[in-house]
Amino acid sequence: MPFDGIFNGMGKRADTSRLDRLEQLQGLLKSREHATAAGLAAEMGVSLRTLNRDLDVLRERGVPIESDRGRGGGLRLQQAWTLGRVHLSAEEAIDLLLSIAIAERMNSPLLLQQLAPIKRKIVGAFSEGYQGKIRALRKRILVGEPASAAVLASFSQPTRALPSIAQAFFNMRCIAITYADQNGVVTEREIEPHFLYLNVPVWYLLVWDKLRGAVRYFRVDRIRAATPTNSAFRLADPKPFLAQAEQGITAL
Repeated sequence: MPFDGIFNGMGKRADTSRLDRLEQLQGLLKSREHATAAGLAAEMGVSLRTLNRDLDVLRERGVPIESDRGRGGGLRLQQAWTLGRVHLSAEEAIDLLLSIAIAERMNSPLLLQQLAPIKRKIVGAFSEGYQGKIRALRKRILVGEPASAAVLASFSQPTRALPSIAQAFFNMRCIAITYADQNGVVTEREIEPHFLYLNVPVWYLLVWDKLRGAVRYFRVDRIRAATPTNSAFRLADPKPFLAQAEQGITAL
């Protein structure tokens, strides 16, 4: 075996060993109210220096480890902290990221205090290709004024089509929709969902409508069915979409 292959293999084994050790350390901390660093190091068969490095890694990852100084002190997890991995489907992760992006766009100090570290942890779990999409997502969510009383009078919470809409929006895929306008006229459209526009609590899609060959906007709660297609699109200049929205979206 070439030397570089040997070293690569050794590196992979070392990484795996450390990951296993971090998992073991978290489990030990979870199972005990208090533990000393010396006791944990002895139980895990590592040096005190190695254990302290592992504790620092866990803290950097957001594991809330408290240290009590003095006689009888030790290490423990913050009360009410629970361990275990949360496994999200792609759809669940997209919904969560959309929610974070929406909260950012609303610019509420109450909501923004812990969003940055939460988003970093979620984004870090994705591949590099997805991370670029997530960074661009914020620019595609626009927030306007609250919906008018006239709009609220005809508003209903959208449900069935939302997962497909969110998936198409995030992945920049065209979507086939069945849409009922304010007069109840139903049409079938194929659209490119470029932007989301929020007049709380009413959502609009700002799109390129392939049937009309023009920029259009659709109220999300009036989309009766939605099916993502295999056709991708490239993000367009937002100015025409915003201009179209500002002309009449508040009355739709």
